[in-house]
Amino acid sequence: MKKTIALILTAVLAATLFGISVGAADDCEHVIFINRDGILFNGNVGTLTPGSGYDEVDVEEYLGGTIEISGWCVTDVEIQQYGYTVDGGEFIPSDYVNNVAADANAIRAQMSKFEDAVDAARFWVVIPTQPGDHTIEVYLKTDDVMDLLWTVETYGGKDPNATEAPTKAPTAAPTEAPTEAPTEVPATDAPVSTEKASEGGDNKVEPKKSNTGLIVGIILGVVAVAAIAVGIILAKRKKK
Repeated sequence: MKKTIALILTAVLAATLFGISVGAADDCEHVIFINRDGILFNGNVGTLTPGSGYDEVDVEEYLGGTIEISGWCVTDVEIQQYGYTVDGGEFIPSDYVNNVAADANAIRAQMSKFEDAVDAARFWVVIPTQPGDHTIEVYLKTDDVMDLLWTVETYGGKDPNATEAPTKAPTAAPTEAPTEAPTEVPATDAPVSTEKASEGGDNKVEPKKSNTGLIVGIILGVVAVAAIAVGIILAKRKKK
């Protein structure tokens, strides 16, 4: 394991000394110089990507593995430890600081280039990859302050803790008109009154009136008039 780390560090350090991904310290109280070697996955130097200090990386291919953030600092105070937070949570110290002698010696040799330099050491922060969107912040911790060295935004995969609002499926509109013929209202002989019933009452159906009585009355009247006329004629004949 130590030999593997040494080989990786050799490649990383070579990139560093040839000026790849070298940057100055930004808004750090005790960091004189910071070198962000890069970001790699599962300890594979073939995935090494130089970092800028604020980076976004897709971890979907490496879920279940690790994301590793590597670099080194020159400081004006003694370095206590390096570490990281995820999504602003608890500070987690890093187990790795200069445990490979060749790497440590090469980094400390750079101190002579900086006035007021007191210490220099590598950080190698290893974080389990998690699905979803997360913010990793790498810190240098000294006796009196924590300097933010690097922010890495990770994304990829579905976050199992994310909740989605339920979506209601739209109701499908009917595609065909009904084929049944409408029910016919049975005809009735009685006329239906269209007049509105008095308040609180019901519509009433008026019965159909018969004309028979009128006709009989007319006939009887004609017969009576004829009988009177006959009576008058007979009376005149008797007088003669």
